[in-house]
Amino acid sequence: MTRIKVLFFAELGEIFGRARFIDIKEGSTVGEVVDLLAAESDRLYPKEPALIYAVNANLETREKKLKDRDELALMTPMSGG
Repeated sequence: MTRIKVLFFAELGEIFGRARFIDIKEGSTVGEVVDLLAAESDRLYPKEPALIYAVNANLETREKKLKDRDELALMTPMSGG
């Protein structure tokens, strides 16, 4: 098993809390973790196409494979004026 830390920003923090540790299969991708989280809350799917993913502070895609102790940050796009 691989343990990662997931950080949630903006609206996602209201849904899932600010952070949590998740145990995943070795070689799991960002997308698989997002799908796992979406199974917990249907409020994630409408936001999913616009999500921004960062692994260890580097922007990534859904296809990025995760390693033990990685930190995955999930955020919605920022807007402002």
